[in-house]
Amino acid sequence: MVEERKRHCWECLRRSLVCDFTRPQCTRCSTAGVACPGYGATEPRRLKWLPPGKVTSRRQKKPVEHEVKGTGCSRGLARELPTDLHVFVQATEYYNACIYPDLRHIATLGRNTAIYPITPEIVQMAMARHPDHIRMVIVCMTLSHRMNRLRNEPGSQALVRDFFRYRGQLIRSLSDDIQAPERRTSDLVVAGMLTLLLVDAQQGASPHWRCHLDGVRKIIDLRGGICVMARSPGLRPLLLFVVFAAIMGDTSSPSSQLSLATSDMRALVVMITKHADHPFAFGTYPAALFREILNINYLRVKALEGASGDLIQSAFEILARIHSFCVAQWAQSISTNSDWELLGAIHQDAIAIYCIFSLQSLGVLPWNTQLGDLRTSHAHSLQQGLTAAVSSPCLKRFVGWDLVVLGVAAVKDTRLQAFLRHQLPCLSYSMGTHVPLLAKGLLEKFWALKSTHKTWDQCFDQPYTFAMHMSVDVSGVR
Repeated sequence: MVEERKRHCWECLRRSLVCDFTRPQCTRCSTAGVACPGYGATEPRRLKWLPPGKVTSRRQKKPVEHEVKGTGCSRGLARELPTDLHVFVQATEYYNACIYPDLRHIATLGRNTAIYPITPEIVQMAMARHPDHIRMVIVCMTLSHRMNRLRNEPGSQALVRDFFRYRGQLIRSLSDDIQAPERRTSDLVVAGMLTLLLVDAQQGASPHWRCHLDGVRKIIDLRGGICVMARSPGLRPLLLFVVFAAIMGDTSSPSSQLSLATSDMRALVVMITKHADHPFAFGTYPAALFREILNINYLRVKALEGASGDLIQSAFEILARIHSFCVAQWAQSISTNSDWELLGAIHQDAIAIYCIFSLQSLGVLPWNTQLGDLRTSHAHSLQQGLTAAVSSPCLKRFVGWDLVVLGVAAVKDTRLQAFLRHQLPCLSYSMGTHVPLLAKGLLEKFWALKSTHKTWDQCFDQPYTFAMHMSVDVSGVR
């Protein structure tokens, strides 16, 4: 037992260092930023990561190839590899050092299965089992994060070029799988489309995200529908991602471009009802209020079909249910953490504004003083809640859509506009995503419109998405 306890970890043994024997991973390795291989009786298989352009051996080349400059050889080598291994490893190191520590704040709300560090075991599994389009998402996400942290500083343009290079590699890999009949409807292709959707959404590449979502929904239809696929536990996180992206994406799309079809309603309601008890199933939105967002989207579809005059009662019933929802009771059912109650109140105000403003735009609800005052009251309450939320390292990650809703409601309120002009760039930097800056530009164009009655649809000239999960949980995909 003493001999086992005093065995050096394999990395310290390799480097001729004195190990501190901490289990399961020694502190000396962690401090040095090295993945500790552990203390097993058999030395684990090691991969040696080489710097870009370095190789340990070469095949004999034709004489003309020796005239190529070193930088060109490096670029050529990178293109030949199925995955740039050194780039993938560097991306995981950046994620663990710069992104994951910020995401850990979410643990104060409770366990979230989509938030975890990228361990050496995960890296090995990704290299052994996953295609490029799964691996490259972490490269694109970290590049996007760095781009939004650096902004216009030196080096940012090089990051932009790298981002589009690896995004292209991701798309090519995904396209190869889609072209293969035996893989085109597989779980990994669904995961790949959703990871690409997430990459494009976080970088503000609208409306590309909708194309990816449409592709996923076609595969879901080919496999029997979302309720059939949800029977597989490993696929449920992916399918909940689809539900969330589809419903929230429609809120910030013009009525003429909503993705919701009447045939989707039953399946979406089943998914919301079945997973209502899971705190992070639909972001941090209460399932009951999330379902009202779906109902509002449905009324927008029906109004566009010419039935607006028959929908006013349904609209007022939705608004009444939003107002009667007890946030305190819902929050207590999840956790004693008061942050849940704050988030619930923020979402309740934002959804009420969305209900009133979007349905007024289509003539479902009237433009009267009573609803105008109600909308203003919700906007002021929403601004108070958001002021508290954006100062929290945890909560600010869940209120992007609510900030946009406040911006639409602030069309005549310069004080609220100033609040958003300050907060959105700060949020973009802290979260490392372009979406808040995209929202700021969109809202400023909307505020500047010369129109007596500025409507919800006037703000969104194409489909946008301002509410998105932070990652795609592919841990259950095989």
